[in-house]
Amino acid sequence: MTQSLRSYYQNFVNQLQTIYEVSEAESIANIVFEEILYIKKQHIFFLDKQINDGEIEQLNFILGKLLKHEPVQYVLGVADFFGFRFKVDKNVLIPRRETEELVDLIIKDVRNTKPESGSQIEKEINILDIGTGSGCIAISLKKNLPFAQLTAIDISKEAIKVASENAFLNKVAIDFIEADILNSQLSSLDSQFNIIVSNPPYITVEEKNKMLKNVLEFEPHNALFITNNDPLQFYKAIADFAKDHLKENGKLYFEINEMFGNEVKEMLEDKDFTQVEIIKDMQGKERIVKCIFSKTN
Repeated sequence: MTQSLRSYYQNFVNQLQTIYEVSEAESIANIVFEEILYIKKQHIFFLDKQINDGEIEQLNFILGKLLKHEPVQYVLGVADFFGFRFKVDKNVLIPRRETEELVDLIIKDVRNTKPESGSQIEKEINILDIGTGSGCIAISLKKNLPFAQLTAIDISKEAIKVASENAFLNKVAIDFIEADILNSQLSSLDSQFNIIVSNPPYITVEEKNKMLKNVLEFEPHNALFITNNDPLQFYKAIADFAKDHLKENGKLYFEINEMFGNEVKEMLEDKDFTQVEIIKDMQGKERIVKCIFSKTN
């Protein structure tokens, strides 16, 4: 038995609308139908296509998971980020568009850096990603800055495994290290870096009540939440590490909680970082902080 693609799609969206807003329901359905049936949204209502029992069974299975608030990226096992595909599961955060802006900023800054006369900057640039998760930041940087040397660390052995698989899938070489930036001296990491970047946990426990079930019940809490009594815990630890591991005039980039932009800026200035800049994301929220550290400052 077959069913009209158009009628099935509309029913799929209608059921998703029981837990999501209309636009979100349509967006999720479009991701599923393109991934499973290789059909883009703009073609669904123009194709006189029937879907068969096997396809219906597969789509119904996916819909059942989605109706339990499981994120579509986890259901499908993949997510798109910065034009690349990444494997994702419950051990890593789902890459977000705001983080694409962080990656884009770093790429532009590197490309706009004017090398000193006779410099071999393109052969020497060394980048560290702290809290790499799926590896989306490090891998996207390596894909766009192939001359850079990328190192990435994460506290989770499972996350490192996912990130390593993503590096293989995207055909890049990255040095992954399992380590905790809060409790490890990272003795195995004696490199000096031109750039250190991190998207650390920054959501306060108080903000849990405002979060959707598809985030709160499925994404890894150790990558999301910090304790209310020290919301800058990771930023302080990373800044201290950066002071010892950035090259002269090296740059530090953070993705931040919009609630603590000024606090992060003041903390960095107290630690002698200069040119500290808070940058707003596409929604006008304070989302990125970048700064420079000079050892002669």
